[in-house]
Amino acid sequence: MVLFSLLVAGSFPIGQVIAYQIDPIALTFLRFLLASVLLGAFLAWRGAFRSADFCLLWRYLLLGGSFSFYFIFMFEALETATPVATSSIFTLMPFIAICLDRAFFAKRAGWPLLLSLLLGAWGALIVVFRGELSNLLALSLERGEGLFFLGTAAHAFYAVMVPKLRRGESALVFSFGVMVAATLLIFIAAPRPILALDVTQLGVPVYWSLVYLAIFASICSFSCLNYASAYLSSGQLTAYTFLTPFWVALLGLQFLEQKIAPYMMVGGSLILISLIFLLLSGRQRGQAKP
Repeated sequence: MVLFSLLVAGSFPIGQVIAYQIDPIALTFLRFLLASVLLGAFLAWRGAFRSADFCLLWRYLLLGGSFSFYFIFMFEALETATPVATSSIFTLMPFIAICLDRAFFAKRAGWPLLLSLLLGAWGALIVVFRGELSNLLALSLERGEGLFFLGTAAHAFYAVMVPKLRRGESALVFSFGVMVAATLLIFIAAPRPILALDVTQLGVPVYWSLVYLAIFASICSFSCLNYASAYLSSGQLTAYTFLTPFWVALLGLQFLEQKIAPYMMVGGSLILISLIFLLLSGRQRGQAKP
């Protein structure tokens, strides 16, 4: 999950760089299509598919829909929101996951876990509202942040549902099923921007970005998340997303020449403390095996 948080963080600055060069729906479709082709070819070469892996196909459709929803909203949000702000909203995912677990499966979270999540949410809000209490009181969230919050809720839904819907498939095979389903659903829901796209005119930066998004931010991150879901509860699993703003800030310093403002340091410190408490209070599930 540490690797997952790093791979996800890399998609934020990349998304900001290419946000105006390609339609977000077409971009999400292309990344899933490329990832599906590459991973499918690898799994077929290894002979990893079993007939049992393709039972209950509605599971892949449900999870693929939630993940495609997240990625489309992420790239829509990055047209106006900064990578650090969106990745900070992403740290709210553990709290959302706890709420979804309660709503769907009547699971109650203990007070230590809830307090840790609230501490992390506080740190995230400090970054999102730029350290200004007046912005918080005025609810001065921009459109990009609002869209990304909805996408984050969809991502949390995925994290909650994966351990419930997985039926012994390997992490790679399960990731392949989800990505194929996401590719099909995106094309059915919004074919116009996909068919209107001229792939030959995208430019080298977009091509390299697609390679990263398909291999590292899709295949690798999906597999990390699906593998870890067999061992960690949803609260502990999603707690690792608290690391994302730190990776984004470091990547921004390295590649986008951004500076870390004091309020980012304050919010980041609270997020780090929350992460430590979450990891100490979390319990391994241990029943299932990947």
